[in-house]
Amino acid sequence: MERAVFGASGFFSQKAFITGYRGIEHVRLGHQKGTNLDIVEIWFNPWKVSYRELLDLFFDLHDPTSIEGQPFNNQSFIFFSDKHQYALAKQKKNELKHIYKDKIITKITPANESIQGLKEIKLIS
Repeated sequence: MERAVFGASGFFSQKAFITGYRGIEHVRLGHQKGTNLDIVEIWFNPWKVSYRELLDLFFDLHDPTSIEGQPFNNQSFIFFSDKHQYALAKQKKNELKHIYKDKIITKITPANESIQGLKEIKLIS
């Protein structure tokens, strides 16, 4: 099992990764300590779904060009766990620069243990 962590608005958290997407074993929702940023933590089987596929899904489920002036909890984040995840996230963000007219504001930052209030959600098949 591997871990992927994404942050975006509450609307994103409620619709993202809740259906029984193949390879996703556990999903927990919470927020980042000291902020109201909504976090989705995904435990996935890399033999069934790749981190790259999860990145694609993440970017399909929200607008990565939302205005910087939004409240912090409405911004977009990728929290990477290792160098491989970091490289894939940077690559995906660079690819999107050629698709969107506006600036991609998704931030890529190291995952840490500052996620609070994580609650397991039931996956719907």
